[in-house]
Amino acid sequence: MEQIKEFTILRVEMEGFKRFKEPFAVDLGTTSYIFGTNGQGKTSIADAIAYAFCGVPLWGEKSCDRLLNRESKAMKVTVKFVDGNGEVHVLCRSRQGSNTVITLDGRQLRQADMAGLFAEKDIFLSVFNPLYFIEKLGEDGGALLQRLLPYVGQETVMEALSEHTRGILENQSMLDPAVFIKNKREELREAEASITYTEGQVDLLEVQRQKALDTIDDVIKRGEEINRRKDELEAKQYDGIDIEELRQRQMAVAQQFSDAKRQELLKKQAELKSKQYESKFTEEMKKVYTKLQALYEKQKHLAQQMKSIRPGSQCPVCRTQITDAVYPVVMKGYQAELIENGSLGKSAQTAYRELIELDKKSREKFEEFRAADLKQVEAQLAQMESGDISDIAMLEDQIRIGNLTQQEFEELTQIREKAAEYAKEVEALCKTDAYPAEVEKLKESIQQSRQQIKSIQSMIHAAGEYAAKRAELTFRGLKMNRAAIKLFEVAKTTGEVKDVFKFTYDGKDYRWLSASEKIKAGLEVAQLLQNLTGISYPTYIDNAEGITTRIDRIDGQMICAIARKGELNVQIPSRARKDEVAA
Repeated sequence: MEQIKEFTILRVEMEGFKRFKEPFAVDLGTTSYIFGTNGQGKTSIADAIAYAFCGVPLWGEKSCDRLLNRESKAMKVTVKFVDGNGEVHVLCRSRQGSNTVITLDGRQLRQADMAGLFAEKDIFLSVFNPLYFIEKLGEDGGALLQRLLPYVGQETVMEALSEHTRGILENQSMLDPAVFIKNKREELREAEASITYTEGQVDLLEVQRQKALDTIDDVIKRGEEINRRKDELEAKQYDGIDIEELRQRQMAVAQQFSDAKRQELLKKQAELKSKQYESKFTEEMKKVYTKLQALYEKQKHLAQQMKSIRPGSQCPVCRTQITDAVYPVVMKGYQAELIENGSLGKSAQTAYRELIELDKKSREKFEEFRAADLKQVEAQLAQMESGDISDIAMLEDQIRIGNLTQQEFEELTQIREKAAEYAKEVEALCKTDAYPAEVEKLKESIQQSRQQIKSIQSMIHAAGEYAAKRAELTFRGLKMNRAAIKLFEVAKTTGEVKDVFKFTYDGKDYRWLSASEKIKAGLEVAQLLQNLTGISYPTYIDNAEGITTRIDRIDGQMICAIARKGELNVQIPSRARKDEVAA
């Protein structure tokens, strides 16, 4: 079945619905007026229509519990309507407990089917209830309008911009100006951070350069003093000494330590130091210890068996039952075996202790002999080398400190360390000569970043103009008589596009409108939505008595609810009735 884009309600029937416990029906025309005191059911008729088509009350609440009559277990709404082709249909929605049944012309439907046959819930209610779009949907109404409005492509927007702005945005993708501006702002922050960092580098180099210039004279003077004293001590150190001759003598003395006898003694010394005691009692001790452990386990096993034996129990050896008469004999046998096993254990323990003592004495004798042999070898080595060691030490001292005293030699060592540190300090000072050139490069980088910032700022501003122009072109279709909707704002300072939802009537903010003005504004929105969607659905005007001036008629059926003393009644103007009959 094709979507029904136009219909007029002919009759509404309710049962178990709000105040109408019993079946109740009203006929409606192209224009209908519902009169009655508050609480008589004017709004109930609107809730019934909304419930039939959308499954929700007039204001779109998710729960429909309040619609069920307090004394009823089920509710039912039937709407008879004629579509734009003149075909009459009957829509029925009933609910009992948590089960809801929808039928159209007797055919059962799902709510998803209803959304395909009629407009989606928010559009339906925005047309049917003129205040729904503004007061209920709020900012969500902006998203709904954007879906209904035609898409304006980048090419169209670019053509509407100035040549200067087009040049800035050339080759840029503007599918989402807000995202584009956000990315450019991130680039802007990075460029600004780069300038801050680079300026810090420039300041640091200039401070280091100035510090080098301020201290260079003191550094040179201190270096001259260090080198003067160093040269003085080095000149004295080997004055009149033939270092080469001393080294040759040192080599000759050292060669005496490489003869075969010395090597033999050194080898014997190493062997004695590494020699380990090997016991001849190890195997025997292991056998005796194993036997001792076995006797101990047997003793423990016999004791456990004795504890478990009682008259009437089974003998663990022969598996026969032990009688009272046999019990003493069995126990006596176990006691004899325990005594024998204990005696064997004591003998094994004595033998094991004797072996340990013998092993100890053997180890002590080994250590005594090894120490004596080692002492003898070391005495031979000392006797052999005693005269040469002092000569080597003397030659080493001569080569190391020369003519200097020990104090002078230590001073020379310290001065050489200071000279090395001074060389590094001079090297660092020399590097500062390159700082001016580095500073110039950094300043060029700063200038490039500033140019980049200007370019980014221009692009952000141009993107703001693009967004504003696209919004202008997109929302041309939102033109209404006295009402106006604003869905986007472009910040003048940043060019950032912000989503807004501002509604005015005759230039006044919706919040400050009178009840009459709000209804008129809502009617203009309802007409706008009908124009955008191509639908023509009924519109219900609640509290119509508050409208103080004439209202412009909108497309489709109009149902006006007016509070007036008396029972609920519906009036259809004769002209409207004639139009309905003709249809």
